[in-house]
Amino acid sequence: MRTLQLPARSGLPAIVAVFGWLLGCLLGPGTLAGQEVTASAHLDRGEVGVGQTFTLNVVLEGVQRFDQDPALPDMAAFAAFLSSGTQTSVRIVNGQTTVSLTVQYRFQATEEGTFEIGPVTVEAGGETLTTERLSLRVSSAPPPAPGAEGAPAGQPSDPGTIGPDDLFIVAEPDKRRVRENEPVIVEYRLFTRVNVSSYGVTRLPGTAGFWVEEFELPQQPQVEQVVRDGVAYATAVIRKVALYPTGPGTKTLEPLAIEAQARVRRRSRDPFDDVFGGVFNRSSLFGDVVTAGAASRPVEIEVLPLPAEGRPADFTGLVGDLAVETSVDRDSLAANEAVTLRVEVSGSGNLKALAPPELAFPPTVEAFPPEVSDRLRTADAGVSGTRTWEYVLIPRAPGTLTIPGVDMAYYDAAADRYEIAAAAPVELRVTGRAVEDALPGARARGSVEALRSDIRFIRIDTPRFRRRGETLFDQAWFWIVALAPVGMVAGAAGLRRRRDRLAGDRAYARDRRAARVAKKRLARAAGLAGGDDARAFYAETAQALEGFVADKLDTSAAGMIRDDLRAALLRRAAREPAVEEYFAVLEACDRQRFAPVGAEIEERKAFLARAESVLSALAGELR
Repeated sequence: MRTLQLPARSGLPAIVAVFGWLLGCLLGPGTLAGQEVTASAHLDRGEVGVGQTFTLNVVLEGVQRFDQDPALPDMAAFAAFLSSGTQTSVRIVNGQTTVSLTVQYRFQATEEGTFEIGPVTVEAGGETLTTERLSLRVSSAPPPAPGAEGAPAGQPSDPGTIGPDDLFIVAEPDKRRVRENEPVIVEYRLFTRVNVSSYGVTRLPGTAGFWVEEFELPQQPQVEQVVRDGVAYATAVIRKVALYPTGPGTKTLEPLAIEAQARVRRRSRDPFDDVFGGVFNRSSLFGDVVTAGAASRPVEIEVLPLPAEGRPADFTGLVGDLAVETSVDRDSLAANEAVTLRVEVSGSGNLKALAPPELAFPPTVEAFPPEVSDRLRTADAGVSGTRTWEYVLIPRAPGTLTIPGVDMAYYDAAADRYEIAAAAPVELRVTGRAVEDALPGARARGSVEALRSDIRFIRIDTPRFRRRGETLFDQAWFWIVALAPVGMVAGAAGLRRRRDRLAGDRAYARDRRAARVAKKRLARAAGLAGGDDARAFYAETAQALEGFVADKLDTSAAGMIRDDLRAALLRRAAREPAVEEYFAVLEACDRQRFAPVGAEIEERKAFLARAESVLSALAGELR
């Protein structure tokens, strides 16, 4: 047995030396001494067919972790991202340790041609590294496997493999030309000729430029048998959404990507398997499980602007059909009693984007901010249902009061014209007498103000003093020196555990850096607040809000459905007022980004302070 020899020292230097050595062992090397930090990239194959998958491997040597996630080049023109994974390798040769970290990015080729994959930028070990450029050739179809012949309908083209015609996704919009805020219903259908045992969505389409409402689908997809281009397939709807475009122009629906596990029969090259395979060959009985990826193709939607001619001044922005009703829980009451005014909007369209109506209440009525409630459902025509605002009103003076009617303008896409939904005014009979202090604007009674605090009582008794001993154990410096190494070891162990968790727990790492990333984005938004581009300011603020919650919940900001997001926040013990304020700010961002006239600079600065307050409140509750 080899014994570790430490130099003999005495006193305080010896204590510091021993615990310094322990500190170094516990912290461990982030960068291994003597090993150069390098980064490289390579493809698992240089040629694929359209619909086939390939892997981009990014290899980091010399360190155990990245400072930041690798920055990949833009490959959206010819490939769809499917999934990623990480592998760590440690080799010890002749006492020298070599460590390497490999990140594997799986893509599916979507376009034919020869493409150059730009360098990958890597930050690790305090350095910024760049990999070499790569080349990928994508052919119209993969070369046929040796010995492969035409497959019968409903069977994979080559036993043992899954080709692009055996498993694919089709995005099917119900229309490709719509008006602003007119719903587009998109179904994502999975077509397969193989036995799919399970699948998982690896990439949700980006929703920039759309308000998204998700359809609830059965947990077990409804499978149908169809014939497509003369070939029999099993097909099922795996995702269905209603998209409301928030601005004019050509919008692109990005691909939806999945990774599926399918069981296929392996083609054997052994002639004896034809005789004995049915008994002894397990693959022929049960097949092999093969992992395959699939992604839909991008879909373009042409969005026409709403006509300017005939647009009412109070146009709500809603496209669909509306009806408005107003009511009160009672029409006769005494002064200083409360009454509830209900404004109910029913119909179809993006009702969640509706702002409360602007009501001019009489000056003798104190009105409180409304409470909002929704009863909505998503059907083949889009979102329909009711949105209700409830105002609590307190008349402070007697008389007959008239609550003004409500007019809400909307655009009827079927009739191609603007319409106005109106509700009649409501009258209230108020009895009793007015109370001056209760009238709006009256001086509020304040609480008693403490002007000063009393001083401490003077002690009149003589305290007893005793002289402390002069032993070593009575000296403060002795305990500091004795306990400091213990604290150093405990701190080092805690730091090491935290570093390991940051490296191995992606959700924890995103949670810890969420506030820092959000502050950087809000700082960029603050720089845009005083500029001319109001839309850029609100877009940056929205990214800060969405990115913060996505990091806290370890989800994708691009694929967040707001109903699911609200439920997830409440499950994380966030209080409902903070959640509602968060969505109110987010909806305000969406409205301002596509408003015809940008907000003033002072209004933007006030809005930025409101966004910072919302993030601060959520950060305190999502710990």
